[in-house]
Amino acid sequence: MITVGDRDRRALHAVLHQTPCIAEPSFAPWWPDTDAGRENMTRRLGQLCGEGLLARHAAVAALPAAVALFYHWTPGMPAPEFGPLAWELARRWAAVEPRRVVFYIAGERAARHYGRTIRSPLKSAAALAHNLALGMVFMDYSVRRPVLVGGWVCEEVVADSRGHGEKVVDAVIVDSTGTPALCVELAGASYAASNGERLKEIHRDCEARSLPYEMWTASDGGRR
Repeated sequence: MITVGDRDRRALHAVLHQTPCIAEPSFAPWWPDTDAGRENMTRRLGQLCGEGLLARHAAVAALPAAVALFYHWTPGMPAPEFGPLAWELARRWAAVEPRRVVFYIAGERAARHYGRTIRSPLKSAAALAHNLALGMVFMDYSVRRPVLVGGWVCEEVVADSRGHGEKVVDAVIVDSTGTPALCVELAGASYAASNGERLKEIHRDCEARSLPYEMWTASDGGRR
């Protein structure tokens, strides 16, 4: 039996309620950037798995080394130039090679104790790379914009609030009243294959609702 600390609870809450899975390296900013810090991180994640609070998996996935904000839009701005953006998106994802990734999802004991919003984190092998990259976006928020990450609402909740045929973004940041304030979308490899059409779809939907949005994707050569 271990004592669950604040950092542990943050990790459990993330995979239970905010993002389906998180790659092991994505947790690194929560620990000191030293060999000892990395060893302690791996040991602690293993302890949480041993208690049934997390579950460790490994898979081969086309996951970039880092993600970065690709572009953003707010009401009043002109529409993005989708042609050049689509070309750049395809270029970035063409450089991403499949690799073995160790990652974590919520364990059954955590779900029983804390409840869960994300019901099927491994429902689709095809979606794994996308969800792992989205986990990288979430962790970036947790470090750089911790106030906003508290308002991060996952896709499952977003889907329940949308009508038939309406777009569902990967996440929404809500304000203190629960009102959507910012949409967050991860433009993955499938976006790169759509010639900019999926970028346009997200833009049209957010523009119609007067909602700002951020589009994230693979970083350019590992740069943030």
